[in-house]
Amino acid sequence: MKVCSVIAEFDPFHNGHDYLLKQARKLTNADVLIVLMSGNFLQRGEPAIIDKWKRTREALTSQADLVIELPISVSMQAAHLFAQGAVSMAAQLKSDYLVFGSEHPKLNYNFLVDQFKDLKFDKSEYAQSFAAQLFETLAQKTGIELKTANDILAFNYFLANKNNMTLIPVPRMEAEHSDHSLHFEHFASASAIRQARFENQDNFMDFIPEQTKIDLEGSVVNWDNLWPYLSYRLLSISEDELRQIYGISEGIENRIKAISPQKRDFATFLKVLKTKRFTYTHLQRLCLAIVLNLKKEQMLEQKSVFRILGFNKVGQQYLHYMQELNLPMISKIGKKEATGVYRTTYQVDQIYSLLTGEEQNIGRKPIILP
Repeated sequence: MKVCSVIAEFDPFHNGHDYLLKQARKLTNADVLIVLMSGNFLQRGEPAIIDKWKRTREALTSQADLVIELPISVSMQAAHLFAQGAVSMAAQLKSDYLVFGSEHPKLNYNFLVDQFKDLKFDKSEYAQSFAAQLFETLAQKTGIELKTANDILAFNYFLANKNNMTLIPVPRMEAEHSDHSLHFEHFASASAIRQARFENQDNFMDFIPEQTKIDLEGSVVNWDNLWPYLSYRLLSISEDELRQIYGISEGIENRIKAISPQKRDFATFLKVLKTKRFTYTHLQRLCLAIVLNLKKEQMLEQKSVFRILGFNKVGQQYLHYMQELNLPMISKIGKKEATGVYRTTYQVDQIYSLLTGEEQNIGRKPIILP
């Protein structure tokens, strides 16, 4: 049995994602296609535009056979930790292939990984404060620059691959990851689609499948919804309490407390908070960790669990194999899971529920499609 995994956020699921899944099926001839998908909070430090259940259905109506949630301890991490956690889960699922999108799929990522391993560099700080310096050093050594988000993730997937999975980068079509335009024929970036939806435009409809169109007709979520909660936290939390939040280091808590959130919005607050030392994405993750009250020990000690979000008949058959592998699987959440192995993800989902008015765990069962 050939198993192919795709690591994704699908924020939201668009034509490019549909193309990626179809290519994954075509290039690997896989018997089962598994999507390891971020939950309600994402790697760049933002809430998902629509919840994990809607995005699961969107993936299943394409090519996915089984959708499994990346827990918050994986999904809301810097690129190298995100890749380590997700690739590890793919390996535990006995995946033969890992397929992902890339702006430059023909880059020799294995060569870059070999060169990276020889760098004289404090890799324990990698992808935090020293990310830009690291890639600059790597570029000086190899002549190859990694600038786009997907190429950096691709590099980290290759770096994290310890189980000899075959990694297959698929070229992005038409729009690049950061392209905010909607002038292409079939494909647009997720960021362009999100921006258009937040501005209540409808010029993104040609770039998304039918199920996504249905889902985006409802309410959507962004940092504007979270800003009142962050404002409250910043006004009420002490510097000592801030130091316990995951990702807080190097005295950044002093700067955070010095900037009053009053009479600001999140974008303005972030611009004032920004320094050369930290990227916007890193600061967004810090702010999100503050809102979600994610403590350092929670994120470091929470073990990955395989939360089943949805499947079809093929995926259901594979679940039996997962049971034979003795993987820590969860199909529904009760008190035991909410206070145990799923505690941290359950905690953050409760906050997402405040934004949407929809319960995210208790009483929710996996989505099952034919």
